[in-house]
Amino acid sequence: MIAGLEPEAAALLKRHLRRGEKRRGDLLASAGHSIQTVFFVSDGLVALFGRAPDGGTAATGLVGPGGFVGVSAALSAHHPAVRDAVALTSVQAQAIDAEALDRIATLHPDLRRRLMLYANDRIIQATQLCVCTALHTVEQRLARWLLEAYALRRDRPIELTHQQLSDLLGVRRASVTLGLHMLEGEQAVRCQRGRIEIRDLDALGRRSCGCHLAAAGESQRAYPALSSASSTDNPRD
Repeated sequence: MIAGLEPEAAALLKRHLRRGEKRRGDLLASAGHSIQTVFFVSDGLVALFGRAPDGGTAATGLVGPGGFVGVSAALSAHHPAVRDAVALTSVQAQAIDAEALDRIATLHPDLRRRLMLYANDRIIQATQLCVCTALHTVEQRLARWLLEAYALRRDRPIELTHQQLSDLLGVRRASVTLGLHMLEGEQAVRCQRGRIEIRDLDALGRRSCGCHLAAAGESQRAYPALSSASSTDNPRD
């Protein structure tokens, strides 16, 4: 997000950034409430959940290094959050007041453009996830979530519990346990308490529906400059 900004905009933005650490389970944004703080994630995983009128929730995406939480702030500092954002792991981030970010983006349109491109990319990801949830099996979707988390973790073990995966998939925990046992039997993953190690990406990819690749490809076609920048960007630099 920051890489490639004009020097004046980058310097102004960095002056307002502060360390923002979150623990597993912490809420970074709450649907329907104003966004006070925007978090540029440098390490860890954040899940986005939409709410139903009956109080139920469904996962709409993951945010990892290079992404940010508080997408509605790309429109205006006064827009409320449309989804809950929950830390799935410990999260390291650079935080900025939403109003300060809005002021800087008003002064520097290139920053606003980058924020909007990322917001549109989240729409692409959420749309593909809707297709995936409607058409594919629990096993395929489990493999897809693991592949996406693995990519965001930058090839490190995934620190997620069975219950967290159950919440992401919107299925019973027993279904997740069964799916992981199947993947372990195929030597695709190795599971420990609260930790999943990917052993064979090809095997996991064969079990997946491929929706994560479809979404990534669509994002690359729509926003090639943003996709290229996010692969190397680090808000701590």
